[in-house]
Amino acid sequence: MNPAEIKVVPVCACSICCFLTFFAIIALPLSFKSLDQGKYALSLSWSTQKIADEVYTEPGMYMVGLGNMLVEYPSTFQTMYFVAGDAGQASADADVANPSIRRPPLRARSSDGLEMIVSASFQWQLSKDSLKPLYDILGGSTLEQSLYRDGFVRIARAAIVKSCTKFAAELFFTHREAITADMKTTVQEAFNRPDLGLLITITGLQLQEVDLPDAFDAEIVRTQEQMQELEVAQAERAEQRIIMERRLLVAELNVDRVIQEALGNAERTLINNEAYVKQLLFFQERQAVANSMILKTFWNSTNPWARLFEMMEVYGLNAHEDKRLLISINDDYLQGARADR
Repeated sequence: MNPAEIKVVPVCACSICCFLTFFAIIALPLSFKSLDQGKYALSLSWSTQKIADEVYTEPGMYMVGLGNMLVEYPSTFQTMYFVAGDAGQASADADVANPSIRRPPLRARSSDGLEMIVSASFQWQLSKDSLKPLYDILGGSTLEQSLYRDGFVRIARAAIVKSCTKFAAELFFTHREAITADMKTTVQEAFNRPDLGLLITITGLQLQEVDLPDAFDAEIVRTQEQMQELEVAQAERAEQRIIMERRLLVAELNVDRVIQEALGNAERTLINNEAYVKQLLFFQERQAVANSMILKTFWNSTNPWARLFEMMEVYGLNAHEDKRLLISINDDYLQGARADR
């Protein structure tokens, strides 16, 4: 073949087409990136090394361009531990790319100057609006380049130590709930910095252990024992008070019963007396009427008293039974004598 007869343009065009086809076959798959469930992502341009404004929040495949990459952050709640060993920690992390942050316990001081070792843990969650400012401040999110994780540790450590300085050492045994609430508030304020674009949600902070000097622990034990003895004494006093109050109530009820019985007896005596007086008056009135009638009957006689005794004698003899030795003279005789009259 004569080289002069070779058509340069068609050959070049064919070569370019083959190259573009081969490049497209390779470049097109590399231009897509996948985002897993439970992740946020920012698009990073390899040419400008700048982050795009769009935040990817839904899982799926995204066209980011050849050479570009997704900077991923966890969208779910993460846990940060400040504990010794594996006490109180999950046995395994579900998210291998973003495992829980584990650090040793914190050294802090109470408001009265005692040094303490504090073990705590809390859950945190990134806000999608804070991802770009977070990248600008602390960079990417891979385990090798996750400067934001170390930054979060420093922020959390400072907040917890600050909260510990607000309370006396003994309060960590008696007011743990209030201290935990203040610690959570302090940590939330430390991670909520709108001026820096830092918006992190803090939830579920747990104050696990507080290790104080041995001498103080011994005093706390003695104090707890004395407080228990005091509580026992107060309970016994309350029991005795209840017993005495019950006795007082029984005595008051007995007094009320005696008073009611006395009032009943007085009322009964008053009623009986009124009935007796009424009956006595009635009897005396009837007696007076009977005597008046007898007096009218015998008053006109020449010797009324002799006549009265005569009539009583006659009536008594008529009514006398032979079996009886004595003659009974009563009102019936007088009534009979008056009738005979």
